[in-house]
Amino acid sequence: MKASSASAEGTATPAAVAAELLDLWRAILSGSTKQLYALLAELDLSMTQLKMLHVLAECETEVSVKGLAEELSMSLPNASRTIDGLLQRGLLERREDEHDRRIKRVGPTPAARELIDRVDTARLHGLESWAQRLSPEQRQTLLDALSTLPKERRP
Repeated sequence: MKASSASAEGTATPAAVAAELLDLWRAILSGSTKQLYALLAELDLSMTQLKMLHVLAECETEVSVKGLAEELSMSLPNASRTIDGLLQRGLLERREDEHDRRIKRVGPTPAARELIDRVDTARLHGLESWAQRLSPEQRQTLLDALSTLPKERRP
């Protein structure tokens, strides 16, 4: 999926940047996904469970089950089943909302945060392996370019 890195006017288009980023992402992931998949197998986590834990770990406060289902584009019953499995493993906490007892809120436990840290560490090792294949000049150029990009996270 190669794309020209510039439009006819000589400026980078969003589509061209996206195509180059996808190519880069695939290059970075090649060879490093095996370790990540091995870790996920060891942790006995589904991709749905991992996505849910990541979303919850990024949130500042507990989230309603309905809000979490919407965030992950899941049905409410599917989100509830996934939450139940993570609760049984001690990775989530669930409580009633202070203002409306019908609303259930969930958040990650310290064990869930440690698990996400392990997954992120495995990803970091894959990124480091890829970066080792770059020349010092390429690494510096990439670092300089990355330092100019926004680093905002999800609210």
